[in-house]
Amino acid sequence: MKVEEIKSILGDKYLSKSEGQVLLLDENIAKKIANLVNCVEDGKVLEIGPGLGIITKYLIKKEYKVITVERDRDFCKYLNYKGIDVINEDFLKLPIAESLPEVVIGALPFSISIKILLRLKDYRNHFKKWVVVIQREVAERLTSKPNKKSFSSLSVIFQILYNMGIEFDISQSSFFPEPMVTSTVLKASIYENPIVEVTDKFEKFVQAIFRFRRKTLKNNLFDYNTKNVSISLSRRAESLTIGEIVKLYKEINA
Repeated sequence: MKVEEIKSILGDKYLSKSEGQVLLLDENIAKKIANLVNCVEDGKVLEIGPGLGIITKYLIKKEYKVITVERDRDFCKYLNYKGIDVINEDFLKLPIAESLPEVVIGALPFSISIKILLRLKDYRNHFKKWVVVIQREVAERLTSKPNKKSFSSLSVIFQILYNMGIEFDISQSSFFPEPMVTSTVLKASIYENPIVEVTDKFEKFVQAIFRFRRKTLKNNLFDYNTKNVSISLSRRAESLTIGEIVKLYKEINA
Protein backbone atom coordinates (compact mmCIF):
# COMPACT_ATOMS: atom_id res chain seq x y z
CA MET A 1 0.00 0.00 0.00
CA LYS A 2 1.12 3.55 -0.66
CA VAL A 3 0.96 6.36 1.90
CA GLU A 4 -1.48 8.30 -0.29
CA GLU A 5 -3.80 5.27 -0.45
CA ILE A 6 -3.73 4.86 3.33
CA LYS A 7 -4.40 8.57 3.87
CA SER A 8 -7.38 8.45 1.51
CA ILE A 9 -8.81 5.47 3.45
CA LEU A 10 -8.15 7.02 6.87
CA GLY A 11 -9.49 10.46 6.04
CA ASP A 12 -9.32 12.57 9.19
CA LYS A 13 -8.54 9.58 11.39
CA TYR A 14 -5.56 10.01 13.72
CA LEU A 15 -3.12 7.17 14.34
CA SER A 16 -1.59 7.19 17.82
CA LYS A 17 2.18 6.93 17.49
CA SER A 18 2.61 6.77 21.27
CA GLU A 19 0.49 3.59 21.39
CA GLY A 20 2.43 2.10 18.50
CA GLN A 21 -0.57 2.31 16.17
CA VAL A 22 1.25 2.09 12.84
CA LEU A 23 0.30 0.45 9.55
CA LEU A 24 2.52 -1.75 7.42
CA LEU A 25 3.08 -0.38 3.91
CA ASP A 26 5.38 -2.89 2.25
CA GLU A 27 3.47 -5.53 0.27
CA ASN A 28 6.54 -7.77 -0.07
CA ILE A 29 7.07 -7.74 3.70
CA ALA A 30 3.38 -8.51 4.29
CA LYS A 31 3.55 -11.48 1.93
CA LYS A 32 6.78 -12.68 3.56
CA ILE A 33 5.15 -12.55 7.01
CA ALA A 34 2.06 -14.43 5.79
CA ASN A 35 4.28 -17.11 4.26
CA LEU A 36 5.77 -17.83 7.70
CA VAL A 37 2.43 -19.32 8.71
CA ASN A 38 2.49 -23.01 7.88
CA CYS A 39 1.38 -26.42 9.14
CA VAL A 40 -2.09 -25.11 10.01
CA GLU A 41 -3.99 -28.33 10.53
CA ASP A 42 -7.52 -26.90 10.52
CA GLY A 43 -6.75 -24.11 8.05
CA LYS A 44 -7.77 -21.39 10.52
CA VAL A 45 -5.68 -18.41 11.59
CA LEU A 46 -6.32 -15.71 14.20
CA GLU A 47 -4.88 -12.30 13.32
CA ILE A 48 -4.41 -9.72 16.07
CA GLY A 49 -4.46 -6.07 15.01
CA PRO A 50 -4.91 -6.43 11.24
CA GLY A 51 -5.27 -2.70 10.67
CA LEU A 52 -6.29 -2.33 7.01
CA GLY A 53 -5.64 -6.01 6.28
CA ILE A 54 -2.38 -5.89 4.33
CA ILE A 55 -1.21 -9.21 5.83
CA THR A 56 -4.74 -10.60 5.96
CA LYS A 57 -5.16 -10.62 2.19
CA TYR A 58 -2.05 -12.77 1.72
CA LEU A 59 -3.29 -15.22 4.35
CA ILE A 60 -6.58 -15.44 2.45
CA LYS A 61 -4.67 -16.02 -0.79
CA LYS A 62 -3.06 -19.01 0.95
CA GLU A 63 -6.66 -20.23 1.45
CA TYR A 64 -6.67 -19.85 5.22
CA LYS A 65 -9.87 -19.05 7.07
CA VAL A 66 -8.82 -15.83 8.83
CA ILE A 67 -10.54 -14.43 11.90
CA THR A 68 -9.26 -10.98 12.87
CA VAL A 69 -9.39 -9.24 16.24
CA GLU A 70 -9.31 -5.46 15.95
CA ARG A 71 -10.15 -2.94 18.67
CA ASP A 72 -10.33 0.08 16.32
CA ARG A 73 -13.91 0.52 15.08
CA ASP A 74 -12.90 2.40 11.93
CA PHE A 75 -10.56 -0.42 10.91
CA CYS A 76 -13.33 -2.92 11.63
CA LYS A 77 -15.70 -1.10 9.29
CA TYR A 78 -13.10 -1.17 6.53
CA LEU A 79 -12.36 -4.88 7.07
CA ASN A 80 -16.07 -5.71 7.04
CA TYR A 81 -16.41 -3.77 3.80
CA LYS A 82 -13.63 -5.98 2.38
CA GLY A 83 -15.53 -9.11 3.48
CA ILE A 84 -13.06 -10.04 6.24
CA ASP A 85 -14.33 -11.70 9.45
CA VAL A 86 -13.52 -9.35 12.31
CA ILE A 87 -14.14 -9.32 16.05
CA ASN A 88 -14.28 -5.72 17.33
CA GLU A 89 -12.53 -6.29 20.63
CA ASP A 90 -9.29 -5.69 22.49
CA PHE A 91 -7.43 -9.03 22.43
CA LEU A 92 -6.46 -8.52 26.08
CA LYS A 93 -10.18 -8.60 26.97
CA LEU A 94 -11.30 -11.20 24.45
CA PRO A 95 -12.81 -14.37 25.98
CA ILE A 96 -10.65 -17.28 24.84
CA ALA A 97 -13.05 -19.80 23.34
CA GLU A 98 -12.29 -23.22 21.88
CA SER A 99 -13.63 -21.98 18.55
CA LEU A 100 -10.75 -19.52 18.16
CA PRO A 101 -7.90 -20.64 15.88
CA GLU A 102 -4.78 -22.09 17.53
CA VAL A 103 -2.40 -20.32 15.14
CA VAL A 104 -1.87 -16.59 15.72
CA ILE A 105 -0.34 -13.87 13.58
CA GLY A 106 -0.18 -10.14 14.13
CA ALA A 107 1.65 -6.84 13.92
CA LEU A 108 1.20 -6.01 17.60
CA PRO A 109 0.69 -2.46 18.91
CA PHE A 110 4.01 -1.50 20.50
CA SER A 111 2.45 -0.20 23.73
CA ILE A 112 0.86 -3.55 24.62
CA SER A 113 2.99 -6.09 22.73
CA ILE A 114 4.43 -7.69 25.88
CA LYS A 115 0.97 -7.92 27.47
CA ILE A 116 -0.33 -9.69 24.36
CA LEU A 117 2.61 -12.11 24.34
CA LEU A 118 2.06 -12.87 28.03
CA ARG A 119 -1.60 -13.62 27.30
CA LEU A 120 -0.59 -15.97 24.48
CA LYS A 121 1.76 -17.63 26.96
CA ASP A 122 -0.96 -17.94 29.62
CA TYR A 123 -3.26 -19.59 27.03
CA ARG A 124 -0.50 -21.68 25.46
CA ASN A 125 -2.60 -24.85 25.65
CA HIS A 126 -4.83 -23.20 23.06
CA PHE A 127 -2.51 -20.93 21.05
CA LYS A 128 0.17 -23.37 19.89
CA LYS A 129 1.97 -21.24 17.28
CA TRP A 130 2.41 -17.56 16.60
CA VAL A 131 4.13 -15.16 14.22
CA VAL A 132 4.30 -11.58 15.50
CA VAL A 133 5.77 -8.24 14.52
CA ILE A 134 7.16 -6.54 17.63
CA GLN A 135 9.86 -4.07 18.65
CA ARG A 136 13.39 -5.34 18.06
CA GLU A 137 14.16 -4.69 21.74
CA VAL A 138 11.34 -7.00 22.89
CA ALA A 139 12.37 -9.74 20.45
CA GLU A 140 15.95 -9.53 21.75
CA ARG A 141 14.73 -9.86 25.35
CA LEU A 142 12.71 -12.95 24.54
CA THR A 143 15.53 -14.69 22.66
CA SER A 144 18.47 -13.42 24.69
CA LYS A 145 21.23 -15.68 25.97
CA PRO A 146 23.00 -15.62 29.39
CA ASN A 147 25.56 -12.92 30.22
CA LYS A 148 23.70 -10.28 28.25
CA LYS A 149 21.85 -7.29 29.71
CA SER A 150 18.75 -8.35 27.81
CA PHE A 151 18.68 -11.81 29.49
CA SER A 152 15.73 -11.77 31.88
CA SER A 153 12.93 -13.79 33.41
CA LEU A 154 11.01 -13.34 30.13
CA SER A 155 13.93 -14.89 28.22
CA VAL A 156 13.95 -17.93 30.50
CA ILE A 157 10.21 -18.57 30.57
CA PHE A 158 9.58 -18.08 26.86
CA GLN A 159 12.61 -20.12 25.76
CA ILE A 160 11.56 -23.02 27.98
CA LEU A 161 8.05 -22.97 26.52
CA TYR A 162 8.71 -22.21 22.86
CA ASN A 163 10.89 -23.15 19.94
CA MET A 164 11.37 -19.52 19.04
CA GLY A 165 13.48 -17.47 16.67
CA ILE A 166 13.88 -14.08 15.03
CA GLU A 167 13.05 -14.23 11.30
CA PHE A 168 13.94 -10.75 10.03
CA ASP A 169 13.86 -7.05 10.85
CA ILE A 170 11.56 -4.45 9.28
CA SER A 171 12.79 -0.90 8.84
CA GLN A 172 10.86 2.14 10.08
CA SER A 173 10.25 3.25 6.47
CA SER A 174 8.03 0.21 5.89
CA PHE A 175 5.35 1.67 8.19
CA PHE A 176 3.01 4.66 8.29
CA PRO A 177 3.57 6.70 10.30
CA GLU A 178 7.21 5.77 10.73
CA PRO A 179 7.82 4.42 14.26
CA MET A 180 10.84 5.42 16.33
CA VAL A 181 12.02 1.82 16.61
CA THR A 182 13.00 -1.07 14.35
CA SER A 183 10.48 -3.90 14.20
CA THR A 184 11.24 -7.61 14.15
CA VAL A 185 9.31 -10.68 13.07
CA LEU A 186 9.38 -13.41 15.71
CA LYS A 187 8.09 -16.94 15.14
CA ALA A 188 7.31 -19.45 17.88
CA SER A 189 5.80 -22.88 18.37
CA ILE A 190 5.06 -24.56 21.67
CA TYR A 191 7.25 -27.36 23.02
CA GLU A 192 5.01 -30.30 23.83
CA ASN A 193 7.43 -31.51 26.53
CA PRO A 194 9.36 -28.57 28.03
CA ILE A 195 12.35 -29.29 30.29
CA VAL A 196 10.34 -28.19 33.31
CA GLU A 197 6.66 -27.57 33.99
CA VAL A 198 6.17 -23.81 33.86
CA THR A 199 3.78 -23.31 36.75
CA ASP A 200 2.98 -20.08 38.61
CA LYS A 201 5.42 -21.30 41.27
CA PHE A 202 8.23 -21.67 38.72
CA GLU A 203 7.53 -18.27 37.15
CA LYS A 204 7.58 -16.65 40.59
CA PHE A 205 10.95 -18.28 41.28
CA VAL A 206 12.45 -17.08 37.98
CA GLN A 207 11.20 -13.56 38.61
CA ALA A 208 12.73 -13.71 42.11
CA ILE A 209 16.26 -14.53 40.92
CA PHE A 210 16.13 -11.58 38.51
CA ARG A 211 14.39 -9.14 40.88
CA PHE A 212 17.55 -7.12 41.55
CA ARG A 213 19.88 -7.64 38.60
CA ARG A 214 23.04 -6.37 40.34
CA LYS A 215 22.52 -8.59 43.37
CA THR A 216 23.61 -12.19 43.81
CA LEU A 217 21.40 -15.25 43.97
CA LYS A 218 21.90 -15.31 47.74
CA ASN A 219 20.42 -11.83 48.08
CA ASN A 220 17.58 -12.41 45.62
CA LEU A 221 16.59 -15.77 47.10
CA PHE A 222 16.44 -14.57 50.70
CA ASP A 223 12.95 -16.04 51.14
CA TYR A 224 13.87 -19.48 49.69
CA ASN A 225 15.58 -22.42 51.38
CA THR A 226 18.93 -22.62 49.55
CA LYS A 227 20.67 -24.90 52.04
CA ASN A 228 21.20 -27.86 49.68
CA VAL A 229 21.85 -26.21 46.31
CA SER A 230 24.93 -27.09 44.26
CA ILE A 231 25.15 -23.81 42.31
CA SER A 232 27.18 -20.98 43.84
CA LEU A 233 24.90 -18.39 45.38
CA SER A 234 27.54 -15.72 44.78
CA ARG A 235 26.60 -15.71 41.09
CA ARG A 236 24.07 -13.42 39.47
CA ALA A 237 21.01 -14.73 37.66
CA GLU A 238 22.12 -13.38 34.29
CA SER A 239 25.19 -15.65 34.40
CA LEU A 240 23.13 -18.85 34.68
CA THR A 241 22.17 -21.01 31.74
CA ILE A 242 18.53 -22.01 31.50
CA GLY A 243 19.56 -25.55 32.46
CA GLU A 244 21.21 -24.23 35.62
CA ILE A 245 18.14 -22.19 36.51
CA VAL A 246 15.94 -25.28 36.20
CA LYS A 247 18.44 -27.30 38.26
CA LEU A 248 18.50 -24.63 40.99
CA TYR A 249 14.70 -24.57 41.09
CA LYS A 250 14.48 -28.35 41.42
CA GLU A 251 17.10 -28.46 44.18
CA ILE A 252 15.34 -25.77 46.17
CA ASN A 253 12.05 -27.62 45.83
CA ALA A 254 13.44 -31.14 46.36
